[in-house]
Amino acid sequence: MESMEPMEEMMKDNLRVSLAYVAGCIVNKKIFSSLTDHHSKKVIRMTGKFEQGNIDAENFDDGSKLIGMMSGNDVSFFHSLENVSISLKLKGTNFTGREGGEGKEFTGSVNGRSVKIFDGGEYNNFFFELGE
Repeated sequence: MESMEPMEEMMKDNLRVSLAYVAGCIVNKKIFSSLTDHHSKKVIRMTGKFEQGNIDAENFDDGSKLIGMMSGNDVSFFHSLENVSISLKLKGTNFTGREGGEGKEFTGSVNGRSVKIFDGGEYNNFFFELGE
């Protein structure tokens, strides 16, 4: 018998981490080696390449890979561990988008090395810091 637990409405932490890293690197036009998640108070080692419209990044903490494409202001990537795609549209240093799996919507902004994500499912802000 299946349990009747409520469906999780918020985006998973590791998807938010991936989103913050990808958006931060693209907006800054720079590769960072870590991301601090202020919500979970963790520093996550990451790396990535963002060349010729391709996204190829990796989270060393959970081993997930982020593979995707950029076309103009449209960005989409696939999260290997969660088996979910994330799409976003950049507007300057701001972005909006959705997680493909549940269709969860989010908005966010990049301010230098700081990334803020507003999770529409949880109705909460999450803050990240990109590290050299």
